[in-house]
Amino acid sequence: MKLKIAFEWFLNPDHLPFLVGIHKGYFEKYGLELELIVPDEHYDGLDELIAGNIQFATNEPLHLIEQFDEKFLSQGTYFETKGGVLLKKETYDKVKNGEKITITTPVSNEVTNTIGYEIIRRYFAKDGIDVAKENVHFKDNGFEHIKYMKEGADGGWLYFYNFEGIEAQHEGMNLLYLDAQTSGFANFSALDLFVNKDFYHMNTEVCESFDKAVKESITYMNENPEGAMEVYYDHTKEAKSALMDDILRATLECFDDSYSSNHAQSQPILEFFREIGITTLDDERFKTAFLH
Repeated sequence: MKLKIAFEWFLNPDHLPFLVGIHKGYFEKYGLELELIVPDEHYDGLDELIAGNIQFATNEPLHLIEQFDEKFLSQGTYFETKGGVLLKKETYDKVKNGEKITITTPVSNEVTNTIGYEIIRRYFAKDGIDVAKENVHFKDNGFEHIKYMKEGADGGWLYFYNFEGIEAQHEGMNLLYLDAQTSGFANFSALDLFVNKDFYHMNTEVCESFDKAVKESITYMNENPEGAMEVYYDHTKEAKSALMDDILRATLECFDDSYSSNHAQSQPILEFFREIGITTLDDERFKTAFLH
């Protein structure tokens, strides 16, 4: 059966299970032919999923809440890393002195900016520093956090440690990492595997086979990290580099081959978002987006 999956971002190591599944024959094993839809900007594919034009999509669990629809079904969180806001070390004093700061981000809107500000606010509140919302300006740029920070931005919002964190280390940048541990919030720097709910119920066996293929791909990656890295380079035709090698190694630690469609894992994210006033989604509706 031919299936389509839309990625949330440009093709990168976070999508390795699907590349491995294709190149190592795990999808073919179950009679599945997978087409990868790779956006050229921050397109999440969820509208296409709702419309039934594609069967699967990857996206951050925050979008399940932000763009909730009755047709969403999360098969689980297959990837999780650290993430949130990056700040230059010198930005700390700017904030402490009440100066305005600029945060680069690939997505700037009322919801995402509110979350980014709250992460910054909580980080500084631990040191007794109040951060005025009007002093944090989110600038809508591309995905290249490190590039824009080197060009003058004080920080970057919506970073994943396995990618931008590793890149910053290679650049020798002195940064503060505002993540779930350091700022105190429910971690949502992760990727869920979403399926159109109608498609799932009409093709449950196909979806279960797809799920098995993805999990078998992750198991292969866990057991053969060098082989997984070779698949990435072979598929993308990207030139090998020390930076990408380190990004791949860091990313390979983030996959879970026992992920499941269980609302309990994402429930703290829902509670965090309700706490800061960006959603009124109730528990019962939220649970309908999961099998358990």
